[in-house]
Amino acid sequence: MSRIQRVVAPVRGQAEEFLRRAIEKGDLLPGDRLIEREICETLEVSRPLVREALRALESDGLVRPLPRGGIAVTVLTPEEAMQIYVVRREIEGLAASLFASTASEKERVRLQRIISDLHAALSADDTEGLLDAKNRFYSALSVGSGNKVLQEVLRNLHGRIRLLRGTSLSRPGRTAQMVAELSDIADALLQKDAVTARRRTEAHIDNAIQAAKEALQDTVAAAE
Repeated sequence: MSRIQRVVAPVRGQAEEFLRRAIEKGDLLPGDRLIEREICETLEVSRPLVREALRALESDGLVRPLPRGGIAVTVLTPEEAMQIYVVRREIEGLAASLFASTASEKERVRLQRIISDLHAALSADDTEGLLDAKNRFYSALSVGSGNKVLQEVLRNLHGRIRLLRGTSLSRPGRTAQMVAELSDIADALLQKDAVTARRRTEAHIDNAIQAAKEALQDTVAAAE
């Protein structure tokens, strides 16, 4: 984890985002205990601020209190992970269909730029850039759907998806495959082909499910 930069954004928000990114990248793994003192020293922020950030992460399901005190990164069972993916498949498929039909020209241009950023980050082997562009892709998909209820559902869902993203992307070749899949989805979205956009989005989630299953099975086997 890096130190917090004192910029315009509230420091608590920066601390929260650093922790989210650490979980998403796999720097903090499921089951890892989060020590407030260590986080304060690493990020050079106060303990009350860290506690607020951890409460925000807990509300999103990213961390959970431990029975004997303390807090740790949430460990999802394979069943919980699959339930999240099933819901994600349906909601993001719907978002893609709506985007293809209703997104503004400005939103379509934004999507094109994000895809360019994804390819640039992949070529540069830039993990931070990949995660940032991927998150922006899903945000653009949600906003471009024009459906406020769907946007709220996806915001809540994507908190937990961060727990799974590092798991699915840990499979060999999955990152490059992911970029290709998102590019194919974007092509259908920009052509306003709602049926193909939804089908490709669902296929993308299916591939993520398979990658996550394999990674979770490896984790279970290693623990036995």
